[in-house]
Amino acid sequence: MLPYPFSYFSSIVKPQKMFANRHAMNLWQRLFTTVFLIALLVIPSSLQTVQLRTYPLENFIDGIYAPLTEQIVADLAEHHQFADGRLTYTGTARYPDVRFGKEMPQGADFTYQFDTDKLTIRKGDTTLVELPYHGFEASSFRDKQALTATISQAWYQQNRLPISLTITLISALLLGANLLFIVLGATFFLYLTKKSTLFHLRSVKECYNLALNCLGLPTIVACFVGLFGQTVTTVMTVQNILFVLVLLWVFFTTKFRDYA
Repeated sequence: MLPYPFSYFSSIVKPQKMFANRHAMNLWQRLFTTVFLIALLVIPSSLQTVQLRTYPLENFIDGIYAPLTEQIVADLAEHHQFADGRLTYTGTARYPDVRFGKEMPQGADFTYQFDTDKLTIRKGDTTLVELPYHGFEASSFRDKQALTATISQAWYQQNRLPISLTITLISALLLGANLLFIVLGATFFLYLTKKSTLFHLRSVKECYNLALNCLGLPTIVACFVGLFGQTVTTVMTVQNILFVLVLLWVFFTTKFRDYA
């Protein structure tokens, strides 16, 4: 028997070895393998996050763009001058949740203050976002889609590190929860076969190790799928489907029995 972790990689290639080597890992090796498989799935998500240039602000703060109605944005598009990072509103309209210049809005929900040199978004008296116009262009104010896209990009560039870490953490939690769900679920159902004399699975440890062995190839394939730009949900779907197929492959090959 090869030493760990080489023994694990040798146990994920053939169904006979996946079943026969179900005794190979001890407690700490099982824990390390579980963490390793989760980390393997997080790698593509982390690389995708590093490559991001923008991220929708509304995904973090629901309803934040509600005050920017089509009417207000159309009025701003018609009555504004923008040059050298400075915005001048030339209209006369006044809106409850949106103000131009130095006047602060007084709404209790989300409010916008388009000052001369920066945009400030508040909720009540709390400042949520404060963006200088460095990342803005004249075309940023032509319609709501362009304006919200520019706000999201400027906000992301200003807070790139914490946002990237948050996205990576959320992805890791989702991927980890999914992996633990399928491993523990498979372990439970495999352990139910203990009562039958037709199968040779006799302990939770054996069932958990077998589940990890069956999960090796699906996780590697799912990792490669993620490296080609697929979403976290697609990665989890690929992993889950392949895991079921590999588990069935092991069953039909070995019948969950040891043969001399």
